[in-house]
Amino acid sequence: MLFLQISPLLAETKQTPSEKNISGVVLDVNSDPLTGVTVAVKGTTTGSMTDVNGKFTIKAKATDIIVFTYLGFQSQEIPVGENTAINLVMREATLQLDDVVVVGYGTQKKISVTGAVTNAEVKQLQSVPAASLSNALGGQIPGIITRQSSGEPGFDGAALYIRGMATLNTDQGFTAPLVLVDGVERDINLVNSQEIESFTILKDASATAVYGVRGANGVILITTKKGVKGKPKVTYRGEYAVLTGQRFPKYIEAYEFATLMNEASYNSKLSSLPWTADDIQKFKDGSDPYLHPNVNWIDEVFKTDTWQTTHNLNVSGGDEVVRYYVNLGYVGKDGLYREDKSYDWKTRGGKFRRYNLRSNIDVNITKELTLELGLATTIQDRSYQGTSSGDIWQAIRQTSPLIYPVTNPDGSIAGGGATAYLLGNPYGLATQTGYTQMYIGNNQGNLSARWDLSKLITKGLSIGAKFSFDHYYKNEVARRVDFGVKQVTGIDADGDYTYETWREQGTMGYKVDIQDSNYSMYGEAAINYGRSFGMHDVGAMLLVNRREYKNLTAGTSLDNLPYRHQGLAGRFSYNYASRYLAEVNFGYNGSEQFPKGNRYGFFPSLSVGWVVSGESFWNQSVVNHLKIRGSVGQVGNDKVIGDRFLYITAVNSSATGYYYGSGQNYLGGIEEKKFGLALTWETATKYNAGFDIGILDKFNLQFDAFKERREDILLKRQKIPAFLGLVPHGTPYGNVGIVDNKGFDASIEFKNTTAYGLTYSLRGNFTFARNKIIEDDKAEPAELYQRTKGTSLEQAFALVALGLFNDQEEIDNWAKSEYQTTILPGDIKYQDTNGDGVINDKDRVFIGHPQIPEIMFGFGGAVVYKNIDASVQFSGVANRTTFLTQEGMYPFMLEYPNYNVLREYYDNRWVPGADNSNAKYPTVIAGKNEHNNRNSTLYMRSASYVKLQNAEIGYSLPKLWLKKMKIEGIRLFLNGSNLLTFDKLKIIDPEQNVGDAYPLQRTINFGAQVNF
Repeated sequence: MLFLQISPLLAETKQTPSEKNISGVVLDVNSDPLTGVTVAVKGTTTGSMTDVNGKFTIKAKATDIIVFTYLGFQSQEIPVGENTAINLVMREATLQLDDVVVVGYGTQKKISVTGAVTNAEVKQLQSVPAASLSNALGGQIPGIITRQSSGEPGFDGAALYIRGMATLNTDQGFTAPLVLVDGVERDINLVNSQEIESFTILKDASATAVYGVRGANGVILITTKKGVKGKPKVTYRGEYAVLTGQRFPKYIEAYEFATLMNEASYNSKLSSLPWTADDIQKFKDGSDPYLHPNVNWIDEVFKTDTWQTTHNLNVSGGDEVVRYYVNLGYVGKDGLYREDKSYDWKTRGGKFRRYNLRSNIDVNITKELTLELGLATTIQDRSYQGTSSGDIWQAIRQTSPLIYPVTNPDGSIAGGGATAYLLGNPYGLATQTGYTQMYIGNNQGNLSARWDLSKLITKGLSIGAKFSFDHYYKNEVARRVDFGVKQVTGIDADGDYTYETWREQGTMGYKVDIQDSNYSMYGEAAINYGRSFGMHDVGAMLLVNRREYKNLTAGTSLDNLPYRHQGLAGRFSYNYASRYLAEVNFGYNGSEQFPKGNRYGFFPSLSVGWVVSGESFWNQSVVNHLKIRGSVGQVGNDKVIGDRFLYITAVNSSATGYYYGSGQNYLGGIEEKKFGLALTWETATKYNAGFDIGILDKFNLQFDAFKERREDILLKRQKIPAFLGLVPHGTPYGNVGIVDNKGFDASIEFKNTTAYGLTYSLRGNFTFARNKIIEDDKAEPAELYQRTKGTSLEQAFALVALGLFNDQEEIDNWAKSEYQTTILPGDIKYQDTNGDGVINDKDRVFIGHPQIPEIMFGFGGAVVYKNIDASVQFSGVANRTTFLTQEGMYPFMLEYPNYNVLREYYDNRWVPGADNSNAKYPTVIAGKNEHNNRNSTLYMRSASYVKLQNAEIGYSLPKLWLKKMKIEGIRLFLNGSNLLTFDKLKIIDPEQNVGDAYPLQRTINFGAQVNF
């Protein structure tokens, strides 16, 4: 366990009972001194601590045993014997039962926790070079499922799900966990990872019941760093990264597109082909770039690489009275869009800058009264092109490689006609439409106080209070312009190009729009009690809180009225001899969403635990720790899609009016929203059973199995007869939905240090969550296999493809398609699910897996030897389905002959007269193909993957080199994220799920950290 260097006493020849001075040095495995190690004589009050150099001195007898203890490290007992010098190396403990764990409205020792609570390894999160904190979580923490759908700077945050989804309201705003930063609800992506002290996930009802009506989706608790007693410590960390776009869609070239157009015309039996062999050759060899262009719009619009830089400066210190911590952070990131260097309005391809400032100050007014002040400011400076990314991607999809060049010979932007998409040159949209400048500010303040009443009233009693005020504002300056569009029509007698002007150059506009401004206030007051009576430990907490949020943006809608929550929370815990554990939590919360009488609800939970390894019969020589846990409880969710005050009927004027059979239109009123007096929140009843195991003080395993039933889910009623006149305007809400969700999550870790000072660790985690719809208020379909009841949320619903038709005889002998009259060889052969001889929507079935993965996992390891350290982290998902449904897989779907075509389709299509034994995709016609262009299993793919998510190698400069410069340490490191992806999809990024969105990026990052 410890490496000992023992110096024998030279002069003594026999033991003496008298005391003597024992001195030595305590180091970690990197040979760095450990400051503040407790050095004590076992069974006495004699003790000492190591100084800043790791040195200690203590008086002890030869018969004494000296105990070395340090938070986060393995304790060790050393007999004194004849030693006068004890030098040792302490190693980190893998299972730290005395560590404090942050829980709802408080803290607990890890050994006493009975709920499903997981602490993230903060150092791992901080090593990920991600601008948004949510992107550092994937595969790192059991119980969390993440999905990043965009890589655009400022819009690249990942969606988070704790133990999957369990509500029919599946938008991220209604499934996301509650995120609390220093006890206050805040945006996770505004937190600088370098200022985090602890990151905790609360997963079951016993952990989240205190949050009542807002705890159903789980809770994330982030605690920021505070100052500690000691001389000022200054840390600077700087990083520079190169970002490379991944998985851009691959479209075919112009000559291939022309070939496909000819093929489509042939299949459609048109009288002539659009392109001659000479035309196709010109597209191929580039000899006529303006009349026969060959444009790769991805290459013209996007750069391959961009950059990101990060800087952090931390200062902390203090004394017995005042302690302080200050962090100043900056992250700058440029986008992948190209720029026209000659254009006056630069956007840097989509610029994102964020400035973070946080200050935490603790003041001991007296020995019993402590005040804490936390202030934080986040400023975001975003600059984007004048056209949104969605519109640019739409233009790329719509614009074929041969329709027009990027620019004309005279330098003007090229186009192909007067309709909107023919004017929408993708390069022009990305570089010539002006810019949008966005400034976003978040100002946050916390003031809290704690008064220890142990001396005044009774031991273990304290009271506390907290108040916070947050203000958010967004100011947008938009300058937009329409670029001029011209088309080359030919060459005149003088050899000059002739043009058709489709749009004149516009005038730069100016607009200032304060899009959003709001504030939120939060206050709480609590009384806490914790005390030991012999072998009995008891704890209690009672807290009252209130939160108000108000939209300050000018307007008269319901959104301008304040949102309010208030309630009580309580906890009572008991343990006997740190072996038998029990805890009761409750929340009594109110939400103004619901009518009087239904605004408040009681959400209780009970959890128990048994530390089996604490029993006298247990042999700890192998399994040094075993705890069994279980919990049951209820929590709620009051989030509702798009509406407030559901108990109020809203009446508005009718735009269409009423006729009363006379032909005369009489304007009147309509019920836009029908009241529901019995409405209440969603209620989640959750069960959890788990265990924690520690083996040989090196191997740890945590396992939890869970089951949840979400009832009273708020939905707009589906089974409303049309003759009531409520559909579609005034359809009332009802607590009608029921969803079950079950699964398990687990984490495993192994850590060891060899006798040669090599420390290595292996870790892994796994999350499985599967839901099932029990009730969604939908009418029974004619085909029972199309019932949504019993399926998963967002499960695929599609036709079953049996392959492609080989010939006309096979078509004639199969069910007739209701989608299209003429079916050709090479079209998709669908399963006639109901056997009625017709292919239509009644043949669709639920198949595959949901879009949100049911499984997420991660595994990795780390190694430290002397001054060198390295780590690696993989993450992955499974049980996830996607469809290749972009226009590029459906050639000429919307309008012939436009729209780009993916190479995946072109290389694997059915071609008349060819060997089609390996063809995967249907034939093409000159126009829409309503039969083939359907969600079907032909286009269904697994979106499972494994990614090399993060890897890092670091080197710490030797202390002797830095001592003269008064530098405590310098560490240089090289890391990266999203480095490799292993999947079967290949065509698009499996995490994004679509191929027409801003791509995710591979990051290669170099940095240095200097400690003063």
